[in-house]
Amino acid sequence: MSIAYPTNREAHIALRDGSTVYVRPIRQDDESRLLALLTSLSTDARTLRFFSAGVDLAARARQDAQVDYDRTFGLVAATGPDERIVGHASYSRVDESHAEVAFTIADDYRGRGLGTLLLGQLAEVAASRGIQRFVAMVLPANYRMLRVFRDSGFPIETVTEPDEIRVEFPTSLTPEAIEQFERREQIGAVNALTHVLRPSSVAVVGASRRPGTVGAAVFRNLLSGGFAGPVYPVNATASVVQSVLAYPTVEAIPGPVDMAVIAVPSHLVLAVAEQCGRKGVRALVVLTAGFGETDAEGREREQALLRLCRETGMRIVGPNCIGVVNTSWQVSLNATFGPSMPPPGRVAFASQSGALGLAAIQEARKRGIGISDFVSMGNKADISGNDLLQYWETAPETDVILLYLESFGNPRKFGRIARRVGRSKPIVAIKSGRSVAGARATASHTGALVSASDVTVDALFHQAGVIRADTIGELFDIASLLATQPAPTGNRVGIVTNVGGPAILCADTCEAQGLAVA
Repeated sequence: MSIAYPTNREAHIALRDGSTVYVRPIRQDDESRLLALLTSLSTDARTLRFFSAGVDLAARARQDAQVDYDRTFGLVAATGPDERIVGHASYSRVDESHAEVAFTIADDYRGRGLGTLLLGQLAEVAASRGIQRFVAMVLPANYRMLRVFRDSGFPIETVTEPDEIRVEFPTSLTPEAIEQFERREQIGAVNALTHVLRPSSVAVVGASRRPGTVGAAVFRNLLSGGFAGPVYPVNATASVVQSVLAYPTVEAIPGPVDMAVIAVPSHLVLAVAEQCGRKGVRALVVLTAGFGETDAEGREREQALLRLCRETGMRIVGPNCIGVVNTSWQVSLNATFGPSMPPPGRVAFASQSGALGLAAIQEARKRGIGISDFVSMGNKADISGNDLLQYWETAPETDVILLYLESFGNPRKFGRIARRVGRSKPIVAIKSGRSVAGARATASHTGALVSASDVTVDALFHQAGVIRADTIGELFDIASLLATQPAPTGNRVGIVTNVGGPAILCADTCEAQGLAVA
């Protein structure tokens, strides 16, 4: 039986180092790209993969590119504009319930967790096709592949034969395997966001000499905030910006650039991003509006930017955002065009609205609540709230997480991550778009598609343990409590008062919220 090309199996996945690859089912036209992967392998890697260095690679590439997506199936991991294949995983049925599995990883992509991620994806496909167990034949010297199987979380069984090791395991994901894959995903998110919130160097593209411009404000904030690394102004027409030597392009900067803040007109952003990719920049913060929140042309511009960043391994915050902040004295990063740096503290805040984020920073300052990190997500073309939750889960400087959300890219994934993170760090969220008018306004603000009803959002937050707030004031009331008091271990409440009426109201409110008044 031959099955049509399964487009639902296409996905961008984050590797251990925070970069991304495009994983999709193999196609017949991949034969030449697959052959390029096989011929690029070292002699040792080729021997370990095929049990011989003298295998006919052209015939093997031709065979592996011909699949029916049922009895035979293959996944490739591709990168770059030419979709260079850097990983290949395949299975071939032995009988109705068993399939033999094999992997090939490019030499320069080993150690990034790609093999394990491909294994998980392939197992999910096989299980959906009725295949219950995978079998792999591995040379005893192929310790890398054996480690992939052992570290995967699958309950493997091994049988050592004279010249090879037979590895067998079920295709169904056990709770242990699911946890292992989630932890690997978290490592990728943490490493990606390290380049955003703890960059070693920053370039401001569009840094301006003219007061009142976005580029001028961002560059000034980075300098006045005392950022711990070098800050490079990039301006095509000025040799000096705010008394600092400027560069005409990112590529002209003599030193490495970890993160670039882009504040140029929307029609120039793609060209700037291409320069950043060639320079080896790891993260972009795109402040510019005029993308998915506008019209069809803006949405196509945003998709083109995302494709470019996927091809070059860069990650994006935004576009259409106000920037990012890390108040740690070791970093002191204020890459926003806001009026002031928030006070340092242990509350992290992510906002899909830039203006609301600025208002929240001022509210935090007024209330004396310190912020550890602030991220304006904007259109969420790439970096999302899910990524930030996973980063802040392990961030030692953060105790409480605040979110302002207008949409969910993947509600099920959000619920799963929030439930895990919330066990150790409370999450408080405002979700706008409660009304029909609010939902329409959301779509025109950040291009977000609001598909979940307010009742569904309430259910999602309740299931995930997220505390819902209705206003900025309420958000920071809750944050103030959580940041200064230990979380209660139960639901019993004591009321201390010197007046009767307010005590009665307090008791009524507590019981209405499911608390027991002692």
